[in-house]
Amino acid sequence: MFPKFLSFFAILGFAVLGCASDYKKIIEATENAYFSKNYDSAIPSIRALYEDSATKDRLLFLMEAGMIFHSKGDYESSNKVFKEAEDLSDNIKTSITKEGLAFLLSDNESNYTGEDFERVMIKYFVASNYLMLGDLENAKIYFRRLDFELKEMKFIAAEYRQNNAARLIDAFVSERLGRFNDARVQFRNMEQLMSGSSVLMSDRYVLAVKENDSRDMGKYAKGAPFVQAYNQSMQKVDIKSPNLSEVIIIHEAGKSATKESRGKLLDDEYFALALQGAIEIAIRTEGAGASVSGVLATLSTAENPIPIYKERDLEGSSKRHFYINGTDIGAPEILNNYSDTAMKNFNDNYKAIITKNLTSLAVKIVAAVVASEAASRAIESSMGNRKKKGEGDLVSSLIRLAAGAAAGLATAQTIAPDLRCWRTIPANFQVKRIFLEPGEYSFSLDESSGLVTNAPNKIIVEEGKPLFLSIRSYIN
Repeated sequence: MFPKFLSFFAILGFAVLGCASDYKKIIEATENAYFSKNYDSAIPSIRALYEDSATKDRLLFLMEAGMIFHSKGDYESSNKVFKEAEDLSDNIKTSITKEGLAFLLSDNESNYTGEDFERVMIKYFVASNYLMLGDLENAKIYFRRLDFELKEMKFIAAEYRQNNAARLIDAFVSERLGRFNDARVQFRNMEQLMSGSSVLMSDRYVLAVKENDSRDMGKYAKGAPFVQAYNQSMQKVDIKSPNLSEVIIIHEAGKSATKESRGKLLDDEYFALALQGAIEIAIRTEGAGASVSGVLATLSTAENPIPIYKERDLEGSSKRHFYINGTDIGAPEILNNYSDTAMKNFNDNYKAIITKNLTSLAVKIVAAVVASEAASRAIESSMGNRKKKGEGDLVSSLIRLAAGAAAGLATAQTIAPDLRCWRTIPANFQVKRIFLEPGEYSFSLDESSGLVTNAPNKIIVEEGKPLFLSIRSYIN
């Protein structure tokens, strides 16, 4: 008698196992190949994931694929992929409320929508790819689209979501195209977030020199000593010297922070107390007779549905000095910290997400309870008069305890944290500009154990032509 009804709830529990997918495991082979610079394996691997994926994951797989092609140096293919990602993402507008609902209601079955700062990054990479292809006009078009996104975000999002690396590179491109006012606007935007920066002071001085604006040259004269201009012997020269060409180093450093589990749901005292109260209220409202203790006992196996971002490559994400012909030209400035942005976006709003979604989560649990209640009543009814005298209360109690446990187990399996995130993107973006006379130079950066980089051993600087270098590095 007892094994029959207990086996029913065991089946119910196993039926929901495997509902939640672990993105870390799904992307593992692709990611390992990518970080080993085995792009010939990473590309077909991510293509297979994309082709076999449901619609809900395609944006993320496109973002990963675009990054793989970009790091490989196949900028045309990277742009094809990122533009497809752009088409998917441009109409998506997320908020912290919708973000919370995705975790607690739709879980891993919801569409990966990306964050506003990730939509900016998609456009950034398209612009960057055009720069590497020497197409400044199309790069400028995408920087303009990116700037529109940043302006919109400025009114609704925290400052940490702004992208100063994109703004600075846009300013450099605008200077080169003779659109000095565009460059000035971007410098002013950055000054609001980086007041007192020696980098900005030097760049404002360079802009004044290019415009031959004596007033601004005087205003930003304090930035002149920070301008780095060298002859072929790597001796410092004045920025006004003839035949100097720009070299812009874009250092994509480290492995980005990734989503990890916060641990068991009920281990968080704040979450546990609030959830218990919400469940009790919801069960009373629905009139379900299942045991609250049974629900909570099995629910204690559930993971917290809200993940946490954690750093994974602190050393690889740090600033590194670069060397040209053996001369230390210093380290680029970190102007966009993707990892920091992602972590703040999630972690700063943890309690707010819980508060906004407790009722929804409780309703979801109670829905499972009600379903289990119906099953338990059917089992009791099927037993009919076969129950021995005195066994009725015990059997009913066991059935309802099992109903609560099954409901908890079912819910536990469906609220696992959504660990999907952009795993191939750098932790941060560092930018540095120097001026060199035309010629061939050796090129290197600080080395350390386990460092992987695509930095070239030499660079060729052409007269009158800017050189954009995209350097990827991380510790593997």
